[in-house]
Amino acid sequence: MKIIKATDPILVEHPVFLLFGQPGICKTSLGYSADEPILLDADQGAHRAVNRRDTIAVDDWKDINELLDAKGALDPYKTIVLDTVGRVLDHLTVALIEENPKFDRGGGSLSLPGFGALKARFQTFLMRARSLGKDVVMIAHGKEDKDGDSVIIRPDVTGGSFAEIMKVADFVGYIYMRGKDRVLDFNPTDRWVGKNPAQWKPIILPPAEKATRVLAGLMAQGREALGAISGESAKLAQQVDESRAALGGYTTTEQLTRAVGVLAIMPTIVQAQVRVLIAERAKALGFTFDKATHVFVAPTPAVPTPAVDRAPTAQELGF
Repeated sequence: MKIIKATDPILVEHPVFLLFGQPGICKTSLGYSADEPILLDADQGAHRAVNRRDTIAVDDWKDINELLDAKGALDPYKTIVLDTVGRVLDHLTVALIEENPKFDRGGGSLSLPGFGALKARFQTFLMRARSLGKDVVMIAHGKEDKDGDSVIIRPDVTGGSFAEIMKVADFVGYIYMRGKDRVLDFNPTDRWVGKNPAQWKPIILPPAEKATRVLAGLMAQGREALGAISGESAKLAQQVDESRAALGGYTTTEQLTRAVGVLAIMPTIVQAQVRVLIAERAKALGFTFDKATHVFVAPTPAVPTPAVDRAPTAQELGF
């Protein structure tokens, strides 16, 4: 078991992208613009794509397993594109029910244990893909969901699988038309779901026949963005650790007061954690913070009771 310290950066070498949008908006063509892609055509629509690259027609989950098991089959490729991920999960659902009829809730839908198996099997697929050094792109149709009077567009993925897909995706982008422009937007809004750790602005896509490397570029930028986020998080954790070590050696009110003054130049997220550490150290030393003067003060020593040179009277003893 490997424990990753908070102060260690986490490198995301193979990000997972999820792209969704209405039919006919060239989602598959965009999938082919990834870096050295192999597209798993579970939706049987690759023949309509522009700039088509190597493709595997997927008729069932066995086709995907065979691809991963075939030694060297994926060596020429850097990206696995699932088109569409909803149909891939449908194939997996059928395979699970065939393996274990108890997973069938009726009508070909999964029971609760079946969804658990679906989650585990799909996570295993992603881990295997990443272990082979492959990036993953998931393509989905868009689906309108009503929430009261509002409508939100999300990837068209069956039932509980939607939440799982959203969890595993590092980036989630919605493709839509704005006038004559195709726009790819990773920002979540009140109209569609999204995930945008790179903080990209909406991207106007070039015509499909010219967008031969668009996704390859975005995935490279996304990889760098995730690495930068992880590295920055590690730096912040290091600041907290250094403050914890320093405070452990403080013994005077002056030292703790100076520590409070330093809070102002720390990042907000670090301030909150170090403030707690200062309070804990002050409590351990018996110091209190004077809000009027903004300094820590030591407790006032108790005044000793004068010694009595005579024996106490009965009245003083309470008799």
